[in-house]
Amino acid sequence: MARQLTRGTVKLAMKLVVGLSACLCFAPLAAADSFLSITGMVANPLHLSLADLRGLPSSHVAVSQASGHGPVNLDCTGVSIASLLKKAAPSFGPKNNANLAHTLLITSDDGYAVALSLGEIDPDYGHVEPILATDCSGKPLAAPRLVVPGDIHAGRAVNGIVTIEVK
Repeated sequence: MARQLTRGTVKLAMKLVVGLSACLCFAPLAAADSFLSITGMVANPLHLSLADLRGLPSSHVAVSQASGHGPVNLDCTGVSIASLLKKAAPSFGPKNNANLAHTLLITSDDGYAVALSLGEIDPDYGHVEPILATDCSGKPLAAPRLVVPGDIHAGRAVNGIVTIEVK
């Protein structure tokens, strides 16, 4: 026995179809127009596209790190976190070594987040030189990837970086 659709059911079904169509049509645009935002305790918040990142002076990093799937060998080129921070101009106040009490919260497009202390990337202290890779193994990446030289495990080699918050 066939059920007769009510006017309300038809309207609801149409709204769902239109809504899903809009989501499917605009999803690729969001990925293509993705930006990296550097915010928080900075004088100059930055919003950079992947092309902007590729246009900045680059550094090269080659590392081998352990992961749950075996060794991860990364041979990447990208912009140093330190140079991005210079552009963003962190503002910590006048205290001596104030940067040592602060961190970077780096978040990917899937919500995965890792932290770097500013002390570990300061050349006078930890002297680690992490980069946001734009190319790895000679191939362009679809989104920036954090690469932290000196890390034994690849847990901070995060793909799809969208925000760096200075805390």
